[in-house]
Amino acid sequence: MLDATPDCIKVLSVDGKLVTMNRAGCLALNVPAESEFGMPWLPLLPEQVHELGLAALHQAAKGHNARFPGQSESDGIRYWDNLLTPIVDNAGQVQSILCVSRDVTEKMRIERELEAAIHREKLLSREMHHRIKNLFTVVSALISISEKEAASLQSPARATKILREKLQALGRASDAAFADRTGEHFDTKQIELGSLVQSVLKPYGDRFQANGCQIYVGSAIMTMLALFLHELATNSVKYGAFSADDGLVSVQWNSGESGLYLSWIEEGGPKIEEAPLRQGFGSEMVDHLVQSAGGTVNRNWRSQGLVTELHLPLSALI
Repeated sequence: MLDATPDCIKVLSVDGKLVTMNRAGCLALNVPAESEFGMPWLPLLPEQVHELGLAALHQAAKGHNARFPGQSESDGIRYWDNLLTPIVDNAGQVQSILCVSRDVTEKMRIERELEAAIHREKLLSREMHHRIKNLFTVVSALISISEKEAASLQSPARATKILREKLQALGRASDAAFADRTGEHFDTKQIELGSLVQSVLKPYGDRFQANGCQIYVGSAIMTMLALFLHELATNSVKYGAFSADDGLVSVQWNSGESGLYLSWIEEGGPKIEEAPLRQGFGSEMVDHLVQSAGGTVNRNWRSQGLVTELHLPLSALI
């Protein structure tokens, strides 16, 4: 009957030696069924659960029920709920310990998927709020840029036309970066990085320069790159090069065996005295997306302007 259950059932001595174990336990801990047992129990478990297992064993040896999470790796990683129950004699002395380990791998998987889904929903909700706030900032900046361009052309009346063109360009960039991949707007799974950079930053006119090798990125990473560039541009409008009349942004990239390297270099904006004490939500969100793709983001707060460096492995670009 004990061999028929999928639970791992073990009898331990008070000092933690394995007295006997059913078939499921032998399979989980990779112990031959014909073993005479008697070996220490904890060394059979992965090292990372030894401390929790030892604490539970001490509790059970004192006559208290104890529980701790564990895992095994003999047939892929599996997670276990371990319950230790002391077996006492008529005098109340602990004679041995019954350990029942139940496979909770599927439960753990469902819980983690639920946690990830909840996290994504919270992230999307905060992102929507953040983007709405940034929308007003971007539109205000585009109005200012359009007025300055019209003034430089000595044609103030053209400001509205210039603004309309910039908003339309921003809309096209949004369509290119965020349109439904299964909809009529997309008939390809890849886009050339230079085109994506130009599309996202086109509303800023000649205030930016783009230079890099020809490389195509997959639709899975396209949205992240568009968000990354858009967030940098928005912050530049608020605090950096795009907020100053003579400010310029240079976007440079290259690729090799180790992946894609992209640099965002600002100059001509307000002088930076020191790095900010904390990041805004938008930057935190973009960093999280980059890290989830296996990449890294580094920021160098130079006095003459921010330099942001992005690295993505080749595997993320497909």
